[in-house]
Parts: sequence; C-alpha cells; structure tokens
Amino acid sequence: MPFAALRDMLALPLAVLLFSCTRGDAPASTDGDAAPGPLSASPAAVVVPAPSPSALPSAEPPDAGVNATETAYCDPEHPPPPPSPDTRIYATWRTFPVDLGAHGGAGKLRVLEDSRLTRPGAVRSGTHPSVPPCDWLQSRVELIDEKGATLQVERFMPELDVELRTMGPGAILIETIERIHCLASCWCGDGHAFWRIEGGRLVPHEGRVVERRPAAGKPAVGAMLKVQPVTHGCYESSSIETKPGRPPVLVVNRSAMGSFVTAQERHWFEDGTWKASIVEHKWQ
Repeated sequence: MPFAALRDMLALPLAVLLFSCTRGDAPASTDGDAAPGPLSASPAAVVVPAPSPSALPSAEPPDAGVNATETAYCDPEHPPPPPSPDTRIYATWRTFPVDLGAHGGAGKLRVLEDSRLTRPGAVRSGTHPSVPPCDWLQSRVELIDEKGATLQVERFMPELDVELRTMGPGAILIETIERIHCLASCWCGDGHAFWRIEGGRLVPHEGRVVERRPAAGKPAVGAMLKVQPVTHGCYESSSIETKPGRPPVLVVNRSAMGSFVTAQERHWFEDGTWKASIVEHKWQ
C-alpha cells in the first residue's frame, strides 16, 4: 500500500481520539496529579465553606409553631439565659460633663447601651420586654469622677436617651427617657424620670412644696415632693415651661386610673432652692 494512502487511513481515528481528550470527558486528575495553586496573599485569609446542598422537600412541613412562638414573644417572667458564647457588648451612647460639687469636682455622666442599639443605621424605635430580641442588655448610666473612677451605676430599659436641663444658675435637671415600643395600651409610652447630682451622687429630684391644692381633704404645704417617673401615654406627660422673667418650670401631668383625679406638679429653682407645687382636680 502506498505511504500516502496509509497516512490517510490513520488520520481519521487519530483526530477522533484527540477531540475526545479535549471535551472534558476524561476522568479528573487526583489530588496527587493536581498542580499546586498560588499561595494566598494573606496568611490570615478566611476560607468560606461551600454551601451545603439543599435538603429535599419533606412531605410534612416542619413544626413552625414552636419556633414562631420563641421568635415572636419574650416571657419577661422567665428571661432566657445569656447566649453562649455571650457576644453582647456595651457601647457608649452619650457622655456629659457634670459638676460633682465638693465631693468630686468635675466629673462626667456616661450612658452605655447594647451595641446593637448604637451602631450606625440602628432603628431606635424603643424596646419592650415582650418583643424580641429577648436578650437586650439593660442600659447603664454611670457617674464618673475626675480620676475616672465609677461612683454610681443606675440601670434602665435597653434604649435610653438622656437630656440635661438647665433650670437656673447652677441648677441642672437630668432627664432620663426610656424609649418604649408600645404594643396596645393608652397607658403605654416613653418613661421619663428626673434626677439631680447631690453630694457626688445621682438622686431622684425633689422640691419643697410651697402650694398644694388637693381634690379633697385639707391642703398641706412644706413637705418635700419627689418626682416619680411618668409615662408619656394618653394621660401622663412632662414638659419644660419657659416664660419671660420667670425661671424654667418642670411640669408633670398625672392621672390616677379609677379615681378620676388628675394632678399637675410644677418644679422650679428660685432663691437658691428647689420649689414645687401640686394641684389636683377631680373630673367626675
């Protein structure tokens, strides 16, 4: 057979063999055959695991009732144990310079909150003991002296705002505002409380009553009136009233459920002392 004819006969099988090797149908090389890849640019690089294959759909859906209950509701009477590992941390939300007086000099008031409430973009719409997440850290208000030592810690609901109100020369009211996520109640609202710094301590504000007009009974004056926290719901409120020529006045409105009695407290700083008045009204 001439050499040219023999060459043509072998050319077709050889082409088919070469084509099959380039299609990827050949078995993959083993680890020992694989060429070493390039080294990572960073020795601390994180390797992301490949996603697990999706599970086949079950004929019966999983019991979502239990998980939904755990996710949608917190039991304030039986709070969950701290997560393990506990990755919750505090972050500084606000810091104010304050005068601690002769017992401490220049100090500061620091407000610490769960870092999930202070991070950029966090929605600050209030919290509720029954609304998840169920593991919020309580907020902390710390009184710190000029040496950096913590003198006092007060705890509040997780989301807290603090305002310092100047009520006169050397007279400062510290207003703490617990932000509440209300569910369904006309008595639900942000909780406001008022404090002062006395003797190097954070104490609830009080003033000497110079006027008292009760809805019934004999009026009494001269007693000290301590401001209790007030809920800014439908029937309670607080505000700072300013009038020309007069010192600022803290006005607190309250309503006693079931007794049809409302009361207005007024607190102001005058003649070097805190004063207060309380007027009650029975509306039925």
